[in-house]
Amino acid sequence: MNAHERYLAVYDDKERKKLDQVPTHVQYIREEFIVKHEHELMENYKGQLFNIPYFDVPHILGFDAVFAVFPPSVQINSIVIEDKNGKKLRIRESGEAVHGDSSYYQGGFIHSMEVLDKLRAKLKRVDRSEQIKKTIMKYENFAPFIFPVLMVDGIFDRVWKAMGMSIFSRNFQKKTKLYRELIKFYAELTITNIEGLIEATGGRGKIVNILDDVAFKGRTMISPERWDQDFYSHYKEINSIITDAGMIPQVHTDGDATEIIPSFQKAGFRGLQGWEGGCDPFYINDHFPDFVVIGFGDVSDVLPFGTHNQIDAHVKELMNALKNNRHFIIGPSTVIFKEIPLENVRIFMNAVKKYGNY
Repeated sequence: MNAHERYLAVYDDKERKKLDQVPTHVQYIREEFIVKHEHELMENYKGQLFNIPYFDVPHILGFDAVFAVFPPSVQINSIVIEDKNGKKLRIRESGEAVHGDSSYYQGGFIHSMEVLDKLRAKLKRVDRSEQIKKTIMKYENFAPFIFPVLMVDGIFDRVWKAMGMSIFSRNFQKKTKLYRELIKFYAELTITNIEGLIEATGGRGKIVNILDDVAFKGRTMISPERWDQDFYSHYKEINSIITDAGMIPQVHTDGDATEIIPSFQKAGFRGLQGWEGGCDPFYINDHFPDFVVIGFGDVSDVLPFGTHNQIDAHVKELMNALKNNRHFIIGPSTVIFKEIPLENVRIFMNAVKKYGNY
């Protein structure tokens, strides 16, 4: 099986039986890690390369898949607001202040319906079908070697980031109009971007992964009851659009989202990428056998600081828990960052090959 076939096989009852090994996936590899190790990785590599380090580096390391962006079909010009001190700020639809080319985050500043209405007035759907087609065609060339899993922003974590946590908490408790309208706003953006993808290419991307952090390490940020009340109907609609196009909806979240998995399944998600912060792989396998599990590799302790034996044992335990069900795609629970030693990533991937064969 090639990388593309292997990843998709976990979602197909017939193809799952043909798996040669547990598929692998990485959320992405941070640029700082790539810069630090690119020369060493490229120097002696003789296989297929694409001259795009974002894809080349995970491919060289042995991953079957990585998250990938596609052109959005929504355009929202930034607006000017005043903060509580009267200082004028220019903000985006994310609620973050614009700071030129800086990656510095300052937000969120959507604290009133007036601000949200201004952003809505700037919302415009744009036809990026040609750019989307070109992107998907490029990804299809990569797919046999490293499968680009399409990703799009979701709803919940955009809402709290747009307000800032303290403002969000008050609006969340009271279910204010601003809170409810922000949910609708981000649901609309998600739907528009997914519809733009589908209209341009049909279901050729195969997977749509929605990014939506709903958990901390060890617990969820929102109860299943409130998620069902506030977000279920929106995600049910979104996932129906994806499924009707012949594509597969996945969700990504940081943290331990175990408690919300039944709600995710009910809303139509077929798998989750993440599984960090205390998730029990044996519990997940026993209680959600039809749900695809993507990730689970510990990036808090084992990958950055573990010994060879500790990394090997960690992978072996995950395989013991999840391999036989054939709904497992192994990889780091989040990203590979600069502080993770290259040698530890190699040890992890060698253990995957050792214990992951069917």
